[in-house]
Amino acid sequence: MHHNNTNNGASPIDNMAKAHLIEPAKILFLEGYTQKEIAKKLLTTEVTVSRWAKIGNWDNLKKNLVVSKTERIGELYAELTEFQAAIKGRPAGQRFATSKEADVRRKLIRDISDLERKYNIGQTTVIARDFVIFSRDIDFEFSQKANDYFDLFINNQIDKQKWQKD
Repeated sequence: MHHNNTNNGASPIDNMAKAHLIEPAKILFLEGYTQKEIAKKLLTTEVTVSRWAKIGNWDNLKKNLVVSKTERIGELYAELTEFQAAIKGRPAGQRFATSKEADVRRKLIRDISDLERKYNIGQTTVIARDFVIFSRDIDFEFSQKANDYFDLFINNQIDKQKWQKD
């Protein structure tokens, strides 16, 4: 008797064991890793990662993530500019922020800084990935080593951000 199995022969137990990898895989994908690199890092197959990406519509998520970060940074800058203009529009001698306004301004500046740092790490990841892909055809061993170094560098940058936030 033949059963039509849509999960490529994987048992329900295998699928459950891999389910916890979907979110980490998606994060790596959004950071610019290829499906092949993700599969290697998470010790699963490229077919599995591809299926997760298709089901989760990760390509659209990646496009929206970049647009929404840049839009959000722009909105925060516009808000800060308007905030500063309102203070400058006050009569002479009153063109300073109240303690509440100063607190709001500090929070806006911190939010802008946090988003820019996150965006910069994302951009660094994309550039690193593109460089590794470019160098593969020239020198495969070098590209693997470069990939390892980029991983270390990017993880170091992420750790620095966490440390700076705390």
